[in-house]
Amino acid sequence: MHMEKIINLGDNIKLVYQEPEVFSKYHGVYYGQKYGNYYFRNSPSIMIEKAKYIDSGYFILKDNNIVGGVFLKPNFMTDLFVVPPYDDYGYLLEKILGYLKVISKKEENIEIQEVIEEYVPLYESKGCVLFERGFWMIRPTEPMNCTLPEGFVAKDLDMEYKEDIADLLVEAYTANPIFESVATKAEYIKHVEEAVEYSKVNSSLYNATKIVIDKETNMVVGTCLHMEFEGVPLIMSFAVRPKYQGKGIGSYLIKNSIDSTSSEYKATRLYVYYNNSAIKVYEHYGFIKNKTLNDMHLVNN
Repeated sequence: MHMEKIINLGDNIKLVYQEPEVFSKYHGVYYGQKYGNYYFRNSPSIMIEKAKYIDSGYFILKDNNIVGGVFLKPNFMTDLFVVPPYDDYGYLLEKILGYLKVISKKEENIEIQEVIEEYVPLYESKGCVLFERGFWMIRPTEPMNCTLPEGFVAKDLDMEYKEDIADLLVEAYTANPIFESVATKAEYIKHVEEAVEYSKVNSSLYNATKIVIDKETNMVVGTCLHMEFEGVPLIMSFAVRPKYQGKGIGSYLIKNSIDSTSSEYKATRLYVYYNNSAIKVYEHYGFIKNKTLNDMHLVNN
């Protein structure tokens, strides 16, 4: 469905589309700065890249004054914010959700991405349902002593291992009860191919991205894949086959990640699902987290 540039919501409230450069000036302050600690972003200027990527930023005007903003498309919204002195977030949310129900496909849920933890009860009161939540985590990079346990060898990421790595990810994530669904092997192969492309052009990420192989069976038993995201290294995937966990493989992979990125970057980040037991592992190695970001949906019937 084509989105109009100016949308009248009634009660002297209207949505006005803004070019990404204009929208990001407000979004970067009233969302990016206000909730920056949820994301541990390197710089608020990064918000313009998000605005360009989504390109559906609307100012919310009341009596022709800017009172808020939101990214909005049929069946999708994220990053609703208010502009002081206006403070009635709940009223704007009700207006936006009402409009979304009108423009969205009836057979599909309305996706509401990255709801700040403090607002989850408000969204639930409007009929939205929580289906996924997690944390961004961060820690400084630094040189570290990285030693593999006996019987294993570490190798650089290469396309020849992509199917083995995909099998590893499927096995490890299937065994983790936090994952309600797991991607297919074909999807994980594509994921590995993307990691190979990222590491090709960045020596720090190349050195940080390793696979661990059992010398006796020649099986790939662990991996840590990386990309650069918002100017900071991001651990895309970190997994060890269940029967090899507790042997020091995960410790090696995390330490190597922190060590290998230390020459070029000040910090490294990852995203982890709420209640994932790996959170304790990351905290053990110095990562910190803040409150949750929550993906929700609204049934549109």
